[in-house]
Amino acid sequence: MYSVLKNSPRCLAALRVNGQKRWQSPGTSPSSSVRAKEGGARGKDDQPSKGSDKTEHYHVRLMTSPSELSLLLEWAVAEGWNPGVYDAESYFRQDPTGFYLAELDSVPIGGLGSVKCGEDLGSMCLYVVKPPFRGKGYGYRMWKEVIKKTGNRNMFLESVAAQQSNYEKSGFVPGSWQTTRFRGVGRDDVHNVGYAGNHVTLVSVDEVDFEDLCAFDQRVFGAPRPAFLKSWINQPGMVGLVAIENLKLINIDDHNQNRESTIVGYGCIRLCYEGYQSATFSRKIGPIFAESSTVGSQLFTALVATVPLGIPFYIDVINTNEGAMRMVEGFGVESMFQTTRMFTKGNWGVQTSLIYGQTTLEMG
Repeated sequence: MYSVLKNSPRCLAALRVNGQKRWQSPGTSPSSSVRAKEGGARGKDDQPSKGSDKTEHYHVRLMTSPSELSLLLEWAVAEGWNPGVYDAESYFRQDPTGFYLAELDSVPIGGLGSVKCGEDLGSMCLYVVKPPFRGKGYGYRMWKEVIKKTGNRNMFLESVAAQQSNYEKSGFVPGSWQTTRFRGVGRDDVHNVGYAGNHVTLVSVDEVDFEDLCAFDQRVFGAPRPAFLKSWINQPGMVGLVAIENLKLINIDDHNQNRESTIVGYGCIRLCYEGYQSATFSRKIGPIFAESSTVGSQLFTALVATVPLGIPFYIDVINTNEGAMRMVEGFGVESMFQTTRMFTKGNWGVQTSLIYGQTTLEMG
């Protein structure tokens, strides 16, 4: 069985702050993904209300470090959401100039991501305003300012049904699929089998060539994201598995042979904030990219096998992938909520038939 503490030398450091325990990775502060009610870009704000024109001390600026992004993500924890503990570092590596902080009289009150994913693609995400400042138009002003910076990129986001009409006003159009967040719990009857059949083997992500992994990820996601992926698979506590298909034997010389292989899938599971105070971290699975439902199911089973008994885990599944839906429903998970993928220029080439679990709602 693969251990969820694969990176144990780099495990979480328990720090005492004002008598309370906080969890922190070496060199960074706790991080997460944020989504209004776990829905990517949807923010906790509404249209400007009367009397919200007093903005002489209000401004929006770039965040300059993962620790600033962590501040935004800590607000998500206060809302009762369940981000990944170390997501901020990975998000920031994807685009260090993609996250914005709204300040009022030098006090941070909100944030928003406009993250570049290559030259022609971007994600609107992490849209949140602190509760005392909602309904005053600050979030809407931030949105308008940041959306202007997206240029001609094809932008995408995840939206709950109640917010779709608002995003349509900014040029976003619903795509052809929805994503459902599922919740399950660790069980003692899940066994991690190293083979998916048909000569497919599961190995640690550390055992494969990183460039090959990036190529497979790009084929499914539709755009390159090596900086993000490098940070993602190296998060403390992350378990990453790769499905390898052994194709044929290659003669190296008269006495030695090597087996040619190819990547046919990979999956990850990471630590999340839910339960962090008692060190019983919940988990999130993502991504699971796979060539077939057989490989996708084997990755899912192997990742779930790392979840301790009774600990919750979560996975985001695209509803048009029938194999993925059968995979999770057969495990007895419960549906939490649903989002719709929206674009400004349509699907850029995402291979939804190969996605058995989204990476995150923010990053696709």
